[in-house]
Amino acid sequence: MNGAPSTGRTARVLSYDESELERYEVPVEEALKAIGRRKVEWISVDGELDDELLELIGSRTAVDPYEMSSVIVYSRGRARMEDLGGAVFLTWSTADSTDGGMRVQPTYFLLGPDFLISVQDSEGHYEEVIDRLKNERSRLRRSGPGFLLYSMLNATAEEFFDRVEELSDDIGRLEDRIMDSSDRRQLEEVGLMRDRVSAMWRAIWHLREASESLSDRPAMVIQDADRSYFAELFSSFDLLLHEIDSLYQMIPQLIDLYSNSVSQQLNLIVKVLTVFSVVFAPLTLIAGIFGMNFENRPEVSHPLGYPLALLLMITVSVVMLLFFYRKGWLTSVQKRD
Repeated sequence: MNGAPSTGRTARVLSYDESELERYEVPVEEALKAIGRRKVEWISVDGELDDELLELIGSRTAVDPYEMSSVIVYSRGRARMEDLGGAVFLTWSTADSTDGGMRVQPTYFLLGPDFLISVQDSEGHYEEVIDRLKNERSRLRRSGPGFLLYSMLNATAEEFFDRVEELSDDIGRLEDRIMDSSDRRQLEEVGLMRDRVSAMWRAIWHLREASESLSDRPAMVIQDADRSYFAELFSSFDLLLHEIDSLYQMIPQLIDLYSNSVSQQLNLIVKVLTVFSVVFAPLTLIAGIFGMNFENRPEVSHPLGYPLALLLMITVSVVMLLFFYRKGWLTSVQKRD
């Protein structure tokens, strides 16, 4: 091992050229020894890119681990591209769908003239790329590690398109719930939705900037033929950013919709109370007339005075309710309920 550090971790290796493809899993130390055997060596490691792994990668690729560590620190979990002379170090993000929305995970790439090292939470993001590598006639098999990197980054772009579509659907469902009935919890959901959109916007914005760096900034290990593909990647993230902007503009509309729905519910309550107060107003008048303290009140001393007063109250109430019903006021209250 020549004093090289050991991590105790394993790596998956895809070693290929136009005619051969070999896939195997070995300790990271052994995987790094495969660099240079074929046209492209893709070394994939799951988990965190810790200092121990950085030291090991640096010892095998002649890339200063301190420089890679500095890029990670300064990127603060955001996408960033840095040319380290004989290699390009890239911090990236992948998007996983969760029950609560989306989880953004960091991914790291080290691109060399004949190798690509990736460190990620899971290789599942790149299954489509692996399937394409199995085809001998695919462009991936004929191209270098730069096109492999583009293919992997493009796969993450497709994931972000899926996450944006899911976010759009969630906003649509929240809008429907607000229109059906509004309560305080839905206002909290709007706040959470705004946070989700903001987090998505920040992630995509940095991915777009990193894609632009890959297509524009000079780097020895990036071939001119691959720069046009990275430019397409930039266009994809630029389109995603515009879609996120459209979703972000929907958040104030949701708040306005919630406010209007609450106002309509308040108006409905006021309308119901108004109907009751208007119905009881003449009843209060009748009761007041019968309760006046005059000595000469034949209707009070009459044997049928009390039942006639009740009948008058009921008649007035029924007449007023029928009047409201024909005007459509009562039916509108029932429909809102």
